[in-house]
Amino acid sequence: MKFSEFAKYLDKLESIASRNEMTEVLAQLLKSLNKKEIKEAMYLMQGRVVPRFVPLEFNFAGKQMIKSILKLGVGEKKLDRSYKKTGDLGLVAEELLKSRSKGLSIKEVYDSLRAIAELAGEGSVERKINSVSELLKKLNKTEAKFVTRILVGKLRLGLSDKTVLDAVSWSIKGDKTLRNIAERAYSVRSDMGEIVEQILTDGIGSVGNLGVKAGLPVASKLVERESTFEKLFERLGEHIIQPKYDGMRAQIHYSKKGFLLKASSSKHKIQNQSTLFTEDSKETVRIFSRNMESLTEMFPDVAEAVSKLGVDSIVIDSEVIGFDENTGNFLPFQETSQRRRKYGVAEKVESIPIKVMAFDILYLNGKDLTLEKLEKRISKLETILKKDKTGRLVMSESPIVKSAKELESKFDEYVEQGLEGLISKKLDTQYEPGTRNFDWIKLKFTVKSHLADTIDAVVLGYYQGQGQRAKFGLGALLLGVYNKKKERFESTAKLGTGITDEEFIQIKKALTKIEIKSKPKNVEVSKVLEPDVWVEPKIVVEVEADEITESKTHTAGMKEGGKGLSLRFPRMKVFDRDKGPEQTTSIKELKRLFKLQRTK
Repeated sequence: MKFSEFAKYLDKLESIASRNEMTEVLAQLLKSLNKKEIKEAMYLMQGRVVPRFVPLEFNFAGKQMIKSILKLGVGEKKLDRSYKKTGDLGLVAEELLKSRSKGLSIKEVYDSLRAIAELAGEGSVERKINSVSELLKKLNKTEAKFVTRILVGKLRLGLSDKTVLDAVSWSIKGDKTLRNIAERAYSVRSDMGEIVEQILTDGIGSVGNLGVKAGLPVASKLVERESTFEKLFERLGEHIIQPKYDGMRAQIHYSKKGFLLKASSSKHKIQNQSTLFTEDSKETVRIFSRNMESLTEMFPDVAEAVSKLGVDSIVIDSEVIGFDENTGNFLPFQETSQRRRKYGVAEKVESIPIKVMAFDILYLNGKDLTLEKLEKRISKLETILKKDKTGRLVMSESPIVKSAKELESKFDEYVEQGLEGLISKKLDTQYEPGTRNFDWIKLKFTVKSHLADTIDAVVLGYYQGQGQRAKFGLGALLLGVYNKKKERFESTAKLGTGITDEEFIQIKKALTKIEIKSKPKNVEVSKVLEPDVWVEPKIVVEVEADEITESKTHTAGMKEGGKGLSLRFPRMKVFDRDKGPEQTTSIKELKRLFKLQRTK
């Protein structure tokens, strides 16, 4: 397919508000693609040239894009006026560039973009600027708009993974009945390009039995909540419990042979960023966050420890948490999260030592273990971790409780140790990637207060400060949660407490980088709550609140003419959690928490 035709589809998708209509248009695009360009098209629609879990970025800021456009003879004053008016370099390129399409294919544009992403080393910034200019010369206005947005990380089509998988089903059968099969495959092999290509090339049956593979991140198993110890025990009966740590979720992959994943093209070898898609890779350890981002380079101490376990291959689910070597106490999440960095890693390894609290095993020596019973998986993990000589890999305590009283006693014990609470796990259960059900139930310290849990919300925008906060340019945040059914973010709180002066400065700095001119189409906020500044819904915060109340202004869970749900007296607990925006507390969970607080 010509990239000009592909850009027309993107233009149409961008203008559509209806999810069903978007699904049908995307399905038509999928049916029109050549099988050899499916993977590339999927990555480009994600604004990338590799899967999300591969740490290869364009690293091409707006200032560099402006230089690339100026090289094409655009006047600086004209560009400045256009950018101030739109705040969107894609629209600037569409308005000001005069070139005609040279008829490049999707594959040709993809190859050019990937080559740009892989430029590294001395002089690479200037080479990127020149390469982008050369590419823009070959594109028409619409093509240039989307290539520009891809390069600066501002492609906002509003396509969720759910919509893409719905479209895959629709392209095959004309309805969404195959979505669950595709979704399960994507949950164990989190590469949308590979999954869609395989389904459309070899049929839906080819992915029906896909299992875990070392090196490819698996969607994390998620938890439900209960309001009391008695209700939880009534639901699960005799069951296994594990401590709830306030750390970073870490999925650790090891393969003695290395991860030899074939590149899309032999010409592509990622330089100085990742060896994931090169055929000569010697990489043996990969560590992924809950959001499937690579953490490998941030935890060399973990990589060293897991490589000495004496196994051929393994995938461990765990929480990484910092600890004080003098007292033995665990550190709060804010301190542990300082290990999440690109530079100064060695210094933080020394100043913030960590322990890996392992609680499950998904894969061992070439075999997928997710279908085995929980007790068997725990037993295997315990046996393997006894081989750890570094002291970094620790088996999470996993006792069986036989009464609600014993459950409460263990809960109190964990909270006294400074932990968040516990996770209750039903006996004989499998590990179901990406699912949330009552096989796993969370009880946090908040269970003994009015609200059964903290809330994970995404920042939608902010209000400029008044009085003493005027100096920060930030007075309060507008927060929202994700409505999975409607695939949009809905407001649930206006938060301005629990934030120190220093934190206000850091938060403003982080939000400035993702400011946008207008409300995203996948955000629903009532007129009276619209913030002074909108931001891309990217940053997740953890919030404590006294309770959940009904609201006439907040849109979370609101039905036409009805009321939404809001947080009463919200307070910041953690800014920038290790989660993606669609992993926030969902509308369904918020409604359940609202009901749970009434049953205490």
